[in-house]
Amino acid sequence: MPAAHNFSSLNVVVVGSYNADLIMSCDPFPVLGRSIQAGEFSLCSGGRGGNCAVAAARAGCQVKFVGAHGPDVFGKLARERLARENIDITHFVELPLARTGVAMSFLDARTGQDMVAVARSANHEYPPTLVTEAEPAIRAADLIFTQLETDFSVVLEVFRLCALYNKRLIVHAAPVGPETRIPPGDFYLMVQGHHEALALTHAKSLAGAISRLHELGCEHVIVVNGTESLISSDEHSSQIHPLPGRSRLHFGGAAECVTAWAGITLALTKDLNHAAELAAEAMAFSMARPGAQESMPYPSELNGSGKSA
Repeated sequence: MPAAHNFSSLNVVVVGSYNADLIMSCDPFPVLGRSIQAGEFSLCSGGRGGNCAVAAARAGCQVKFVGAHGPDVFGKLARERLARENIDITHFVELPLARTGVAMSFLDARTGQDMVAVARSANHEYPPTLVTEAEPAIRAADLIFTQLETDFSVVLEVFRLCALYNKRLIVHAAPVGPETRIPPGDFYLMVQGHHEALALTHAKSLAGAISRLHELGCEHVIVVNGTESLISSDEHSSQIHPLPGRSRLHFGGAAECVTAWAGITLALTKDLNHAAELAAEAMAFSMARPGAQESMPYPSELNGSGKSA
């Protein structure tokens, strides 16, 4: 990793979700109305916000996580997990009447692709005032990360504070449903999957979706094109960044890995293409290991060139 990438100089706040990932490896993959004998079961740590926070912390950033959990065993495990990654969990609060987030995942053992259902939980029930209480941390941060796996009122409060203090906001715009929208404003970087970009913008082509995202205020855009490549755009030009050749074991957390590594690299280098190349390398590395948060790479595991080590 080049010495210029001094990620420890970055103060990061992540506002988002935490889920306990219950993963079952399947071969063959289950279909509606049929039962199968599955393979191994694993309990991992996930959630779009938690994944991003761990990726940034492992890169070396100083990370604060804003979110919520329930008074259950998954909540206890969540706090222990994030604290073990040296993440500040002062604003990761317990909601007495809520349950910690849980995601059920059926993993195709042959391809690494998965099918996921996420339960309603503390992720959807914590109020925007929790973000407001973290205002001093947001005001002091170099980068703010958020995603759409929380109540929209939480997202709006993040946008408001970032606009108020002129903060660089990085949004992993997922998940996207029929009613999903993003507030107008300035985005330093937006990361989306191919299908999510089309669904959010109602565009007929990926080029049209990227153009629309720029019109909505996104300075930089990265689209995750399945497990094969990233597409970066800065309004003036676009570039495709193939993922290095590695095995594809598990896709969970891969997009959050891209979001963290692209965001922090872009902030330090101001070079979107280099940020996307490094993010592609990090994503390929994460997909070659099991789990979401568990798979996030450290700088020493990447060579920083975007090529396979």
